[in-house]
Amino acid sequence: MKWMKLTLASALGIVLWGGLTTAHAAKKVTLPAYPQQRIFTFKTAGTKVYSYPRAAYAHSTVLGTARSKQKLWTVDKVVTVKGKRYVRLNQVTATPLNHGQVVDTHEKATSKLVGGYVALSHLKFHQQIKQLKSVKKTAYWTPTTTHDFWNMPKKTLGTTAANHYGTTYGYRTIYAIQAITTATKKQYLYFETAAGKAIGWLPVSAVVKGSYPNVMQRELTRGGLTATKQVATLDANAHIKIGTAIKAGQIQRTVMLKQNSQSIIYDYQAGKAVRKTTRSATGKLLSSQAIAPVATVKFKLVAAFDLNGQTYQGTVAPTGKIDIPVYSGWMA
Repeated sequence: MKWMKLTLASALGIVLWGGLTTAHAAKKVTLPAYPQQRIFTFKTAGTKVYSYPRAAYAHSTVLGTARSKQKLWTVDKVVTVKGKRYVRLNQVTATPLNHGQVVDTHEKATSKLVGGYVALSHLKFHQQIKQLKSVKKTAYWTPTTTHDFWNMPKKTLGTTAANHYGTTYGYRTIYAIQAITTATKKQYLYFETAAGKAIGWLPVSAVVKGSYPNVMQRELTRGGLTATKQVATLDANAHIKIGTAIKAGQIQRTVMLKQNSQSIIYDYQAGKAVRKTTRSATGKLLSSQAIAPVATVKFKLVAAFDLNGQTYQGTVAPTGKIDIPVYSGWMA
């Protein structure tokens, strides 16, 4: 796949300075009644699968036989005949949202066993969820938008799908109301908005506990710095910002906020940057080192979205002016 780079603005440069919610009653997730949507394998290879349970319809057609004891199946319907349960087979699926990638037109043929019936006793159940519980409504926020929300975590039930892009609720406070621990000890949280609108599941590793912070304000004022602050938003969707703090006509600090919510901080003395510090989304110190004094700080910030994005490349002058002579975008 070739990449094309499209120049959107160049020598002229870019100089930057910087509703209503309807309440919903979010329903907590409840699992379908067993055995629906659970994950199974056949106990014995060669087990026959019928178009309808033979116990209820003697002339039911044999659709085929199970050839594997490893292939995963799920169940979308249960029929009880004379006290014995028969289940209709379906394929295990986990459907992501389309992020612009090329769609594969060569889809695999659906198994001829899909839609067929087999006695539940011929299947082996594989427990995927160790615990599903309600939790006290707790604030979290997403430091990136790379994780989409899912109706159920992948591989917890037989049919799962992503239902919201990560960008939809990125860089804002969301609230966890349920938690899942899988059989493999992976942990997920189920989120809703402040108004109670259901969102979906994210892995615990994708979120930060607490209300969404004003990262720029936090870093511009760190250490008790009081100064006149100005913030430029380069790309709102990707969270790219640059802020400066100026006191008595001299720049004291420049903060650059990256797409992953990390911040790059330049501290100044006598109008020149003398130290560069990098902090995580939570403010944890990642690195800090003295640099050769420089009056004009150069930067390159990138906002990336799947197969496209933008690059902002320019300088911050001692006056606090942000100049972006190179602003370019790309797409696949």
